[in-house]
Amino acid sequence: MKVVSHMEKIAKLQALRERLDPLRDFELWFWAGMTAGTHAVNAALHQANVTLDDDMFPTQPGVYLVPQPDGGLKPAFRPLGDVLHVGRPRVEAPVPSDIAAMMEDMEHIEHYRDPCLREGLEPTAEIADRCDVALRHCLALLETRMKGAPHGH
Repeated sequence: MKVVSHMEKIAKLQALRERLDPLRDFELWFWAGMTAGTHAVNAALHQANVTLDDDMFPTQPGVYLVPQPDGGLKPAFRPLGDVLHVGRPRVEAPVPSDIAAMMEDMEHIEHYRDPCLREGLEPTAEIADRCDVALRHCLALLETRMKGAPHGH
């Protein structure tokens, strides 16, 4: 995806999260936050020219849906554009320290994915707070990066 598209998705996901209760609506709140953070990492990687900023949409590592002249989408193998989750696929190129910190924030969030969403661990206010703090830090790093250097530089 393009940086601008990632930024639009982040705004929509953050607006959704604001309407949700972190405990009562934990699963949706969590997925919205995790997805927003992944969009933030991708936007930062594109802005830093670490990954491709292109109109293609990941379906699995290395496979993207690429827009066609007829308006459709066709699967194609492409170099790394968007990561699906931090580490999937792994970014082989050097990553600036602020983006590495964003990735670490996302790892803190994703640490709770399986236990809370798949394994029955009851989400607590402390877990929700840890996830929220990590996401806010990740998004703050993105904001600083986006203000500090124009896209493509």
